[in-house]
Amino acid sequence: MKKTFQKTLIAAAAGVALMSAVGTASANSLLFPYFTTATGAQSVLTLTSAADGVAAGTKAATTEALHYVYNYGSACTHYDASGSMTKNDLLSHSIAAPTAGGFGKVLSTDASTPVYFPLANQTGFLVVTAKTSATANIRGSMAIVDPASGLVVSYAGIDNGLTNVAADEGNFAAITDLNFTLASLPSALVTTSWYGVSVGDMSTPIGAGNNWKGQFVLNNNGSVWDNDETPYSGAATKTITCAGSIVASDLMTGAQVAAVGTNGNVIKPLGTTTAASATIDASTGIVLMKMQTVTAAAGAPFSGKQFLHREQVGGQ
Repeated sequence: MKKTFQKTLIAAAAGVALMSAVGTASANSLLFPYFTTATGAQSVLTLTSAADGVAAGTKAATTEALHYVYNYGSACTHYDASGSMTKNDLLSHSIAAPTAGGFGKVLSTDASTPVYFPLANQTGFLVVTAKTSATANIRGSMAIVDPASGLVVSYAGIDNGLTNVAADEGNFAAITDLNFTLASLPSALVTTSWYGVSVGDMSTPIGAGNNWKGQFVLNNNGSVWDNDETPYSGAATKTITCAGSIVASDLMTGAQVAAVGTNGNVIKPLGTTTAASATIDASTGIVLMKMQTVTAAAGAPFSGKQFLHREQVGGQ
């Protein structure tokens, strides 16, 4: 896919995602629970800021500082830097730096200052905070296009609903989701995985420039079901520190994997957060993004496409 067409496609997707975020509650921190800088892919962040006292019909003259905190890779490594935009502004840019395969700003003449991620071939999550004033109320969306996997997706950033700039940066402790129902379709047709992010009040590690080390454990609650509702008992767990990938077999014993076979399954895991310690940050919940990649066997029009959505909580 040529980069010019890719840029046009992503700009359109970013616009759709931004429209979907209109009317949501405002906040000074937004969580974007998944991005990728895989070769050939583009993740695009789009942000807007509220008027914050600017009179109607008046162009804002002051800038609003933005703090970007990336968490990436298997170690969920912290990387942060500061950017800026003005009130009532629109900023849209590739996550990847131009030197890492990104295209930069959607509009090259935009005077706003984004913070690019400098490495290619990484996945992770992002927190963006408006730092100048507690009422800047940023809103935003992430759009992702990956021709290799067939992924075309957009989603609105998760708003923390808080306004104390210093104390509440990255504070997502209001998210207490822990229990889910995970469904996998037949593996010959769809490959299923999840990307789980541990959430809580991240303000202290963000302020210190440290890695976020919130941790959660998913356990399969003692049973899994095949596609004909037959239950198979056995205990299995998966532990994630900060963020990481999960597949259904992570929550099954070897016997359960063999018993349910390849025709699909249902697991109803219960999540628990790990108590804070010298090596673990206190966390409150889980944001779980489901990824489904359709195989060639599924045929047109789904073959080769990848779907991503935020997993719904509950269902036990």
